[in-house]
Amino acid sequence: MPKIVDHELRRSEIVRALWQVIALHGIEGVSLRVVAQAAGVSIGRIQHYFDSRETLVLAGLDRLVAQAVAAYDATVDAPARDRLLHVLVQQVPRTVAGRIGVAVWYAYLAAAITDPRIREVLAEALRVGEAECAAHVRAMRGISEVDAVVAARRLLALSDGLTLRVLVGGLDADHAIAVLHAEVDAIE
Repeated sequence: MPKIVDHELRRSEIVRALWQVIALHGIEGVSLRVVAQAAGVSIGRIQHYFDSRETLVLAGLDRLVAQAVAAYDATVDAPARDRLLHVLVQQVPRTVAGRIGVAVWYAYLAAAITDPRIREVLAEALRVGEAECAAHVRAMRGISEVDAVVAARRLLALSDGLTLRVLVGGLDADHAIAVLHAEVDAIE
């Protein structure tokens, strides 16, 4: 009887190993060999699913964005305030896994400065996130689209800044989240 292989599971395991490497060494520390070691598989297995380092790095980014979108989509029935808070709070690291995820996200952001393919994916993800935030602000306040975009940008910038402070240990995650809640409450 032939062995049944779950290819999606194998891709996921490889991507998780990629994220571990990125969290520890940044994107510049990624090689097929290092990811294979982290995943406990051969380089050949990595190459079976990802034909190059670049393909693997981009697949990791695509999966990171897809996970964030799926988590947001799960809030579809929630009120605008809760959906807005989800976008703002989701990046604040509250667990070890969350810290790794945010560290990987920021490594991709840093790489976007010089890598046009990464920049393109991130620019689109950030554009969609901003549009969603603006729509929720508008629903909460009934303000113009332009004013909602400005408010969304302020909130997202605050979330980014608080997240960085939590990452470097200058602020506790609970305090950062409390600040974001207070800012959203001020909108209502």
